Amino acid sequence: MFEPLEPQEEQVIVGLSALNKSTQLDCDYFIPFNQLSEDVIADLQLDLLLVSGASALQTALVKFWCEEIGCVAACVESLEHDEKVVEQVIANVKTKLDGSEFPNNIDVADIRYLTDDDHQLMAFDSEEKLIAFLSDEDCPCVTGLLYLAHGEFDLESYQTCSNKLSACLSDNVTFFYSYCSQGMGECSALISVSR
Repeated sequence: MFEPLEPQEEQVIVGLSALNKSTQLDCDYFIPFNQLSEDVIADLQLDLLLVSGASALQTALVKFWCEEIGCVAACVESLEHDEKVVEQVIANVKTKLDGSEFPNNIDVADIRYLTDDDHQLMAFDSEEKLIAFLSDEDCPCVTGLLYLAHGEFDLESYQTCSNKLSACLSDNVTFFYSYCSQGMGECSALISVSR
């Protein structure tokens, strides 16, 4: 008599913002930094805004705008202030969130967790540099790590990498690990660091 309803999955809307649009950031919902405003974010109905190249003051302003309208703001930087690394990582995170590739285990709530308490987000595109950073005794307090493996999926490599990264993390660090076959570069990692 009644047909069961198909569950409808709402599509998450992820925006990217940087000073200039590069080939890595050539995607839907790109907002040049000089056009970014609370109204633009609200009009696009963004769930998440990944930002590259923002100063501390700009980061505070973007987070304020996003908080007012219920959007998660993630302002990302890299150790060497390399915007290409940041742009590649945020583009890969957007690709993962926009798709439904197995394992489909990363979502906006995970990014929200990383940005809580005004934590600084650092981007890495190299497993070697990431492990060196995490293993350094002068490493600041890491509270969370989101890691996307790229390339051919191989369960053994996936597990080996996960174990290597876990060995560098304290028991208090939340670790999100997934896979993105379309990811540019070796890997994509976002580290949440206490300021």
